[in-house]
Amino acid sequence: MRLDADLDLLGVLVGRRRRLFEVADVLRRYGFAAIAAQLENAGRPGYGIVQTMAERLIDPSLASASAGERLRGALTELGTTTIKLGQLLSLRPDIVGPAIATELAALRAGVPADAPGHAEATLREELGADVDELFAAFDPVPLASGSVAEVHRATLHDGTPVVVKVLHRDVRRRVLDDLELLSALAVWAEAVSPAAHRLRFAAITADFDRSMRGAVDLRRELENLQVFGDMFADDPAVRIPKAYPERSAAGVLTMEEMTGHVLDSANGVRDAGWAPDELATRAATIYLTMVFRHGIYHTDPHPGNFLLNPGVITILDFGDVARITTSKREQLEDLIAAVGGGDPRATTEALLTMTDAPASLRSEDVQDDVESMITDHLGGGVDAIDLTAVSRGLAAVVNRHGLSLPSEIALVLRVVTLLQGLAADIGADIDLQAITRPFALDLARRRLDPKETLARAVRTGRAWERLLETLPADVSAVLQQVRREGGADLRIRDPDGIADNVVDGILTAALVLAAGELVSRAVPPKLGSLSVPGLAVAGTAWLRYRSLRARRAGAPSATARLRLAERVIRSARRPSQG
Repeated sequence: MRLDADLDLLGVLVGRRRRLFEVADVLRRYGFAAIAAQLENAGRPGYGIVQTMAERLIDPSLASASAGERLRGALTELGTTTIKLGQLLSLRPDIVGPAIATELAALRAGVPADAPGHAEATLREELGADVDELFAAFDPVPLASGSVAEVHRATLHDGTPVVVKVLHRDVRRRVLDDLELLSALAVWAEAVSPAAHRLRFAAITADFDRSMRGAVDLRRELENLQVFGDMFADDPAVRIPKAYPERSAAGVLTMEEMTGHVLDSANGVRDAGWAPDELATRAATIYLTMVFRHGIYHTDPHPGNFLLNPGVITILDFGDVARITTSKREQLEDLIAAVGGGDPRATTEALLTMTDAPASLRSEDVQDDVESMITDHLGGGVDAIDLTAVSRGLAAVVNRHGLSLPSEIALVLRVVTLLQGLAADIGADIDLQAITRPFALDLARRRLDPKETLARAVRTGRAWERLLETLPADVSAVLQQVRREGGADLRIRDPDGIADNVVDGILTAALVLAAGELVSRAVPPKLGSLSVPGLAVAGTAWLRYRSLRARRAGAPSATARLRLAERVIRSARRPSQG
């Protein structure tokens, strides 16, 4: 693994050496050599010398800045890809810590517009027609310019006002080059650095890679606009810009121009015909509906992405959209149900399962913090869960124990936190707990729904089926490795089914343990006070036990079994004596 990572990195570094030198110089000036030395070498012999040398490389004018301020400055200077990376990390306080996440949240600065004529040339190249053929009018001066694209006003030939989003010159090439360098560095860092491995740099970079490739291919945003337009087609209080596919391509996106008041302050909200409390409640409901009922959501609910008209919210910028898979949504449901039930043990198990905790971590230590979190902030049952408190509490727990939430779940929890921040910015005084209660109750009802329970059972059964299909090949691979590395050649013949009995015995024991666990936890649905899944598993265990008893009644005597064992041993030894 280390050698492969070294070779892959070497090839990328040679091809991207100019960009690498630029990145290294920026990180040097901002003092990240000193931070790296502290993370990897603290307490080791010679650490003081390494730290002193690294600190001398820092630009003196930046030495007094905090780590978050220096990181934000470095990412801004390095351009589009790193700005977007910083925005992603601002959503992951479980990885970078709350202080740095807050600092990175300020990474929303735009970039200068391209030279005059670039937008027209891109339209001609992407759509195969001149601007006059595509639009009745086109403003060459950008309305706005962001890190990836600039936006121009235009008018269709039927008089419809639109905005045209055009990628900046060479941004796709620069981003793809940066992604290749970043991916190679992340894989290498995980191979050589325990800290990088613990924080799952490679997985985070892979998520970021997918996001950025979508950001520089505006066809992805076009699809998102269509999906969310259909999602809210029957809700007159939510507007999504209409997209025009015939005037869109990988580098161009044409969409309906939306008008309204910018969501900037309590007075601005009132001028738009909304009460701050009403607006914050409506925005939170919209986003929770996206997450928990559709499994796809807009990940950036900051004020600049909303326009207000009386009774109507318009949502803008669908370049940043995330999905939550069924399995991750079920893990989140397990976590919410455990928290709502006030069960520290179940909450800890759900948390450790979703974070793929290392075997060396003591679950008791995590459970102590989880219990404090539940006691201090989250008591009251599933109908009284404050998802914002869940988000804050979980971020603190996972950060303290060096864990990392899956990006799908971390983003959901972060979006809930952003919604509460949005409410605070406009002076809204709302009970987010009351807003989240219907969704928490909906989760609880779905967990009790027999159809949902059956669907979960089917998925579990398919997972076991896949495991059993691959198990023989996996066991064969292990045995081949043993033969190669240990010189053993073990051949066991089992004409009387001893191995079958052993396997059946293990399965029966597992069923008994599973039944006891399900019954003791009263896993729903229940028959009276008894868990129906627990009773079903217990019945299966009994049937398996009866099968074993019947098989044992016709088994050979002890003497015959000893003779069989002797034959097995001779069979195992014979190949090595040849």
